[in-house]
Amino acid sequence: MAVVHDIDPKAGTHFVGKIFVKPHACDRAVEHFGVERSRAPMYVMDILRKASLVSNHVVDEEGNPGRTFSYRSTTLIVHPTEDTVITLYPQHQAHESVRNPIERIILRAVKAAERKEKREVKRLNIRKAELMLERAQVELRRVKSESSRIVVEMTSRINEIDSELKALEREILLVQREKTNIMKSVAAYV
Repeated sequence: MAVVHDIDPKAGTHFVGKIFVKPHACDRAVEHFGVERSRAPMYVMDILRKASLVSNHVVDEEGNPGRTFSYRSTTLIVHPTEDTVITLYPQHQAHESVRNPIERIILRAVKAAERKEKREVKRLNIRKAELMLERAQVELRRVKSESSRIVVEMTSRINEIDSELKALEREILLVQREKTNIMKSVAAYV
């Protein structure tokens, strides 16, 4: 996800040495993520090694300082100066002040992609219809003609039209795939 590296260019490289995991963090890993208690420390360390720094200074309910890291909807609170995980929890919902502007941007991108697909598919279908009409007229001229030169020319034009029709079908598919890829990307933020 590109946004992670925009927020933290060092994402996934903050912790290379020994990481300590407090029992409370292990308890939360068992509670929230269904990890076996014996595997909880390694699970927490693995997530932290991949995480991005979100903030160097946060405080808990009692005013204790810490650092916030995040990896794939998991928030980790780490001691301010030591490589010790204090707690972790799933973060499925963003705060309203972050969520609302992002949702508006996503909605705009979705609507723009849908408008573009509709506009482009219509344009391409109109061109296909024009070509099919021309093809019918060329076919009629070829069938009516008694000149072998005209028959060859019309056959050649029919082949060109058929080739262009195939290209238009591929272009329609590309336009639809582009929108599909945008819609799949939305999943990273929803």
